[in-house]
Amino acid sequence: MGKEFEFFEHTADIGVRVYAQNIEELFENSAKALFSLITENKDILPNLEREITLEAENIEELLVNWLNELISVFFTYKFLPRSYNIKIKERDLCSLEAFLKGSDYNPYINEVKTEVKAATYHNLKIEKDSSGFKTEIIFDV
Repeated sequence: MGKEFEFFEHTADIGVRVYAQNIEELFENSAKALFSLITENKDILPNLEREITLEAENIEELLVNWLNELISVFFTYKFLPRSYNIKIKERDLCSLEAFLKGSDYNPYINEVKTEVKAATYHNLKIEKDSSGFKTEIIFDV
């Protein structure tokens, strides 16, 4: 498999290009990019589970809602995901069901590298071509 994500320069914020074979993998790789910004993501035991269910008007809104929900879960509940099982449906409303496995955040193992405030809608567009899906996300830090 090729790249999952790469970071790029953006004024006062951090941008990331995310790549995937399908839409669920795009959401998973976006989450991995987010948490690689926040912590080192090492020694995470998948001993806790968390479920996230979201709806949005379109797939881009769903992606931003997903990432912002993950930020909220991390900073509110100190939950650090290790794996993602994501199901996305695109109908009148786009919906997401995700089952996460991870552990309680331990600052002695994974210190916070970047305090990410939010994923933004700035220039957000999910594209599909013959090689799969890609998007660029700007995080407010």
